[in-house]
Amino acid sequence: MLSFSLLLVVTACLSFFSAWLLLNRLLKAQSTQLQKERLKARVGLANQYAKQKSHSSHCWWCSLGRAIGPKSAKEISVLQRQLVSAGFRHERYIGAYFFIKYGLVLFSAMVMALLWSWQGISVVWILAVPIVLLLLPERILIQMGQTRLAKISHHLPDFLDMCNICMNAGLSYLVAVKRVASELREVHPEICYEFEYLLDQIQLGVPRVEALRQFAERNPTRDIQSLVQVLIQNEKLGSSIGDSLSEFSRRMYSNREQEMEEKAAKASAKMAVVIMPFLMVPYLILLLGEKMVMLGRGF
Repeated sequence: MLSFSLLLVVTACLSFFSAWLLLNRLLKAQSTQLQKERLKARVGLANQYAKQKSHSSHCWWCSLGRAIGPKSAKEISVLQRQLVSAGFRHERYIGAYFFIKYGLVLFSAMVMALLWSWQGISVVWILAVPIVLLLLPERILIQMGQTRLAKISHHLPDFLDMCNICMNAGLSYLVAVKRVASELREVHPEICYEFEYLLDQIQLGVPRVEALRQFAERNPTRDIQSLVQVLIQNEKLGSSIGDSLSEFSRRMYSNREQEMEEKAAKASAKMAVVIMPFLMVPYLILLLGEKMVMLGRGF
């Protein structure tokens, strides 16, 4: 009986040890495979970045724009921030911007000179049109950036709510962001493109906190800045990201509701300014009509 119990103990120990070795081997194989997949993904992103750089180097008119554009680092930095806010992230767009800007000025100057020689238009037009076209691209670029950032801020609560649903279903934070960005790419392309770029940076090896700070620099809006602060704080403290995002989106909806109430309250005063002249004209006609008729009969 004792030998049989000893045999059972030895068999159980051997079975446990064999299962532990097999499980350890499988976990190591899985870890190695995950590292290979990460490396493949990074190599793929690096190849994509290399293709984009080679494409920008073959853009002759972009190179010409950089050659004729200003060389000041401060002006280039300001322009690059404006281009990134408008959605033009690649460096070749700097040269394209200068080429389009100065090309419009040169073309308008030539057209105005021809019209002056053929039609005899005023010299003021020869000077005014090129100056307007020199300032117009910057204003258009700023307006495009403001419109794009407004769309990102408007769609941010919906995006975060979808991420919360995915995280409540069991996905991790980054996997949830990737899934939602792929699902909403056709509906909200601006915000999905920004989050996909953030995930690509993290996948390439950029530290998560640094990638979030660059994300805030690319999108200088109040909502994005607050979101990045929440994510960085959760990254440092290790608290629940799902609860923080849920509270953040709820606060955004509350702020948006208050803004809509304020706009509705101001609408009545603005409408009164517009409607008042239309109300006063009939009143004056009724008030003075009889006097005007009696005055006409007197003559």
